[in-house]
Amino acid sequence: MGLTPLDTAFMQAIGDHAVPATLGLARLLACFAWLPYLSSGAMPSRMLRVVLALAVLIGLWPVTETIQRPLDMPSLGLAAMREALIGTVLGVMLALPYHVFHAIGSVIDTQRGAGVGAMLDPLTGVEATEMANLLQMMSAVVFLVAGGLVPLLEAVQGSYVLVPMGGGFLPDLPSIHGFMDIVLSAAIRMAAPVLLLLLLVEILLGVISRFAQQLNAFSVSLTVKSVIAFAAMLLYLMLTMTEQVPALWRQYPVLRALVPGDVP
Repeated sequence: MGLTPLDTAFMQAIGDHAVPATLGLARLLACFAWLPYLSSGAMPSRMLRVVLALAVLIGLWPVTETIQRPLDMPSLGLAAMREALIGTVLGVMLALPYHVFHAIGSVIDTQRGAGVGAMLDPLTGVEATEMANLLQMMSAVVFLVAGGLVPLLEAVQGSYVLVPMGGGFLPDLPSIHGFMDIVLSAAIRMAAPVLLLLLLVEILLGVISRFAQQLNAFSVSLTVKSVIAFAAMLLYLMLTMTEQVPALWRQYPVLRALVPGDVP
């Protein structure tokens, strides 16, 4: 049985839109893989992630529809790999607040002696401490509650303007250096009050153990430093998290270029 004109037109439409849809999904899925609330750990269902990426792609369709189609399968494969690379870079940049708070938790856990309790995080697939996982997920919750999905989607849309599909791009080493500088400096700056308290506790326990030889300073320090660290986090870090998560976006010039206006 032959195809009707309607079936032929339908198949032609699918063929015309299959290439931009494939390239668009390559960038979006690679980007979402780096966000803790959209990664495979938070969404185990691959079909759900693809459906979510398709919903975002429909809104970005006017941007992706006008690209020049690759002529053969090798060219299409290279274009898809290029889009996946762009999505990976975009996802790493958009996950800036989560990198910072994950580093804060790791530093605090190391200083309070809880680094030996690190375990495999099912959300990210890497080994992490409890405090690092807690602060990372709390920063994600703060970002979502503050309406962060809107600037997130605006940043994805801005990436197609900054690096259009089919256009060339080169890695910017100063921007990579600036990204790492922001992550490390922000983590140390925000963790500094807690680290200072832990240092004072360490000095105090050292002085006490000097005069009380029967006191096991090591076993006592684990409990005391954990209590001090959690108390300092409740009084300082949790209260400033709502301000620091969007402030980290404002500090990075690439994200300011991607998001029109101001982030929440």
